[in-house]
Amino acid sequence: MLNLTLNRSDSIETVLPTVELAMQTGDVCKIHNINYLGCNHTAALTLLAMSKNLMDLATGQVFHPHPGFRLLGIDDHGVTRTLVM
Repeated sequence: MLNLTLNRSDSIETVLPTVELAMQTGDVCKIHNINYLGCNHTAALTLLAMSKNLMDLATGQVFHPHPGFRLLGIDDHGVTRTLVM
């Protein structure tokens, strides 16, 4: 299980490396304080992870989710939501 806790200054770029790693390893990715990203970035992150083809533009590497990959968002009140299953 991969855990990432966001600060108010974090952006979607902060989250993507952890999500990519979780997709590669077929792991569960928990993002704490997901509401700090805002609605638009949370929706974009969910759509990217659901697309089954997350590409790192810097390296050109394509990440495909392996079995077991899940993306969970936990807001600052402790409410957990499954973003991708």
